[in-house]
Amino acid sequence: MEKPIEKLSPEICRNYIEKVLFEPTPSQNKNSKGPGFVGIELEVFPVRFTENSQNKVLPVPLLGNPFSLFEELVNTSKGFGGTAKSAEKKCVSDIEFPNGNSFQFEPGGQVEIVTAACGSLQELVSHLQFSQNILDLISEKSQISFAQLGTNPWFDADQIGLQLDKPRYRALQRYFSGISPYGIQMMRQTCSLHVNLDVGKDQETRVKRMTAANLLVPFATAIFANSGIIQGKVMERKSHRSFIWQNLDPSRSGILDWGKSSGFPTQENLIDAYLDLAMKAPIIHILSLGDRVFPANITWDYWLKNPTEGISPTLEDLDNHLSLLYPEVRPKGFLEIRTADALPRDWQLVPAFFYTGLLYSEKSLDKTLELLLPLSNEINTLYREASFGFESAQILSLSKTLMSIALEGLSGLPEEFVGAKPLVNLNSFYEKFTAQGKTVAEETNARFSKGKSLIY
Repeated sequence: MEKPIEKLSPEICRNYIEKVLFEPTPSQNKNSKGPGFVGIELEVFPVRFTENSQNKVLPVPLLGNPFSLFEELVNTSKGFGGTAKSAEKKCVSDIEFPNGNSFQFEPGGQVEIVTAACGSLQELVSHLQFSQNILDLISEKSQISFAQLGTNPWFDADQIGLQLDKPRYRALQRYFSGISPYGIQMMRQTCSLHVNLDVGKDQETRVKRMTAANLLVPFATAIFANSGIIQGKVMERKSHRSFIWQNLDPSRSGILDWGKSSGFPTQENLIDAYLDLAMKAPIIHILSLGDRVFPANITWDYWLKNPTEGISPTLEDLDNHLSLLYPEVRPKGFLEIRTADALPRDWQLVPAFFYTGLLYSEKSLDKTLELLLPLSNEINTLYREASFGFESAQILSLSKTLMSIALEGLSGLPEEFVGAKPLVNLNSFYEKFTAQGKTVAEETNARFSKGKSLIY
């Protein structure tokens, strides 16, 4: 006789969040060459330039005819040990490699380079280069470029279309369409760079890293802004991508609210805050009901108390619901830090070096908290201002200080973990941009205005 499925309750959901999201994944118990593991998820726009222009481009669909970028990626990846999770040619699926890297895909056809959890920054550099070598082969063979920008400067959402025709994404599209135009823009016209770091092996470290990562959001938004152009128009903001996210759906995105007026949070505060976010967020997608969209009052809390179509939620449904929450810092057994715009290749790993220096150095972590905790009640106001880059003197001043703390922290980590190039790269970025009160977006905007290539 089958054991009856346990009915979920808020307590069960909280325990799941604590054990699955806030405690370290098993990989974090393995040895790294330093204070923890580091990984990234870098999204890029595939485009093909016309023969006579560096700024006039054609979209490259994942499943085009006669050319299919997905099939080209699958075929090229085979030479590097890569295999698609689905054997069906017309079904876009992740492409996985023996070294732990993968290619994944976003609803607008963006290619996402996902590295393995790397035991050192040198290893991270090598893993990213491994994946980009494959993209470079495709560029040489098929004249496809992969643009690293926070927003698509060429095409509107309709020109791009929904390229992952799956129930989850159809439901997501319909849900966001009922709120504002920003959801569709996020799905099809944005690229980010996520930095993945260990949550920490002890509770004190977890609380410090989670708190600091959330308080860093406004400053990382400004420092790593590279989305000042969308649909052929230069915008007033340096990170228009951040503006899109801030206006997307406050019920499932933004900076985690643990009651910042109470000061430094406990782990209980953080878990309760995440449970509250999950409970109040409307349901987007129920696995067994396909792409059906639900009224806004059908939140996770409501569904726990009221079966929908005779269906009560399971832990699998909870896991799916949690995957459709998009806070700037998302706990997943590690910290997925989602704030940075995609940056050009010269600077693409600077966000990882920045966060590593701040969160993996105990001294720098404490300095970061000492600097930012007094601003807890202002953090959402600063976040809104940060999409304009360094127009705020306060954001610029604090960003310079944070960069100095990050450089100090990175230089104090074990040499075999850091290597030589990351520290040089972070310092070069600081001197060229942050120290001058400039963002990468300003350089990208200038290139666009002069008709220069945005692949740089």
